Amino acid sequence: MIIKTPSKVILFGEHAVVYGYRAVSIAINLMSTVEIVKKEGNMVRLNLLDLNKAQNFDLDSIYNLNPSTYNKFDDFKYCLCAIKNTLNYCKINPNFGFELNISSKIPVSCGLGSSASITIGTIRAVSKLYNKEIKDDEIAKLGYNVEKEIQGKASITDTSTITYKGILEIKNNKFKKIKGEFEDFLKNCKFLIVYAEKRKKKTAELVNEVAKIENKDKIFKEIDKVIDEALKTNNKEDFGKLMSKNHNLLKKLNISTPKLDRIVDIGNRLGFGAKLTGAGGGGCVIILVNEEKEKELLKELNKEKVKIFECKMIG
Repeated sequence: MIIKTPSKVILFGEHAVVYGYRAVSIAINLMSTVEIVKKEGNMVRLNLLDLNKAQNFDLDSIYNLNPSTYNKFDDFKYCLCAIKNTLNYCKINPNFGFELNISSKIPVSCGLGSSASITIGTIRAVSKLYNKEIKDDEIAKLGYNVEKEIQGKASITDTSTITYKGILEIKNNKFKKIKGEFEDFLKNCKFLIVYAEKRKKKTAELVNEVAKIENKDKIFKEIDKVIDEALKTNNKEDFGKLMSKNHNLLKKLNISTPKLDRIVDIGNRLGFGAKLTGAGGGGCVIILVNEEKEKELLKELNKEKVKIFECKMIG
């Protein structure tokens, strides 16, 4: 059985969402793949195909994992925690094991929800293997609990967007799904995710630095106005300008970098608009593609020695 799970990108509202303002996120078709194969015995084998790593685990030991032990397993920890939580939640007492083959097209540690994608994929795969039907609400909650257990605290943004797909408006760790004309408009947009550079700081460090900025609330209110305008937009040129406006506001929070700014500038000149996405300090830029200038856009981006991922929203 093969489960494919999307990633996510924040269109507007990074950092502001931490302070009770809104963020808008979408699920995109950069996918992770979890293949699950039933095996006799009491063993789970995890194969991380992209990292060329594999390890066997006893099912009984997975049941008894606790947060203090996860770091020993490093790259395997999200899968292990997802398996443990799914077995416990579904009250599965397995009489057979399984093998998970995991691969992903999603760049890691740059705000696209790579760990959440694999977490949600693992939950779906394990529950289906043992014929336990669980609803999206339960899957999203399990995914959120996995992230919270491993990270100490978590946001619903990644796990909810990846579970429900489409467009979500996030506020105060709750969400509502956006449908209608705006959804139709976004489905017709082509985006590039440009992985510009490795992040120099962790999200927690960046959040702490933003907290020290005196006029941050004024900036967050401006970002919220951008979101208001964006949700009423069905014109690519206008939408791109709002992305650029959001980026300039994020620059005032000191979370951009010279490399991100260069990529955004290219996206503004040769696309409809661009902005950093995620916590900043490196990572990714999202560009709204102007297909008439796409070849020139790609040519300029390739001079910057970046990784480019073509993507669309999936709902």
